Amino acid sequence: MAKKNFFKNREIAKYFFVIIIQALLIASVIFIFSGCRVSGNVSSSDVDFTLDDLSGKEISLSDFKGKIVVLNFWATWCPPCIAEIPDFVDIFNKYKNKDVQFIGVSDEDISTLKSFTAYYDINYPILIDDKNIMTAWGIRAIPTTFVFDRNGKIVFENVGMMTGEQIRNVIEDVL
Repeated sequence: MAKKNFFKNREIAKYFFVIIIQALLIASVIFIFSGCRVSGNVSSSDVDFTLDDLSGKEISLSDFKGKIVVLNFWATWCPPCIAEIPDFVDIFNKYKNKDVQFIGVSDEDISTLKSFTAYYDINYPILIDDKNIMTAWGIRAIPTTFVFDRNGKIVFENVGMMTGEQIRNVIEDVL
């Protein structure tokens, strides 16, 4: 009889172990595809940074003062990041004459970024985060997108993938 109770408890433990593993897998998938809470508070004095673009030119966030800026932290290996790129390219093309500037920031190597941007026809600046800007900003998940008004104030922040409609609506609200 003691053996039967031991076996029963072992089966229950195995059952709960399987449930816990499944819950962790589901949570991991949700985390990967939706991002998680990010940056905390970025004060106006912390906003500006200077990084090199893919051609080696130094670009500062403050170079775009007076424009609406869409700042996107992303990576080439991130499925939600890849999914939003075509919309970002389209929207940039439609709004660049209205002083809307997109900027992408990634901490990957330059050859990977050059290949990726060529393949996806990304025509806005991609900056290489070799100065740990993502860490300084508290970015813990990608994609993370900020929108700045013409005065350089953050007016929108999103963790996770954005649809074309979402980013268009934000830009229209700021215009």
